[in-house]
Amino acid sequence: MAAKRFNSKIDPWAKIVLVIVIVGEALAFGIAAFEAGDPLVTTGILLLGLLVTALIMWLILGTYYIVDRGTLRIVTGPFRWQVPIGQISSVEATRSPLSSPALSLDRLLIRYRKNRRIMISPADKAGFLKAIGHELVD
Repeated sequence: MAAKRFNSKIDPWAKIVLVIVIVGEALAFGIAAFEAGDPLVTTGILLLGLLVTALIMWLILGTYYIVDRGTLRIVTGPFRWQVPIGQISSVEATRSPLSSPALSLDRLLIRYRKNRRIMISPADKAGFLKAIGHELVD
């Protein structure tokens, strides 16, 4: 079976918040750089601002899930998780706002191993559930 990639669903309000964060961050770093006075400090501040923006964009554009050879790989920017599909005990719908590799509150809570859990938000929930061979638990 070929690997299947599922992109994270992104809530409209999350897009707005992310744009506000990026613009606010750019303004803050820009003002700090302008007020620094020293060209070396200004350059350092601007570079730091670019790195922070790049990390935020990496997290946004790089959040997805891959089902391949009995493993669910979860990727969000530089962070990675692997969940053996055979060790998934249940999948349930949730709207928990707790931190997770998901860009939407329309999430799936995956319980695996003994007490492990992770929340994700595949845009194609039905296709994702089919790919991992599980149904939602009520």
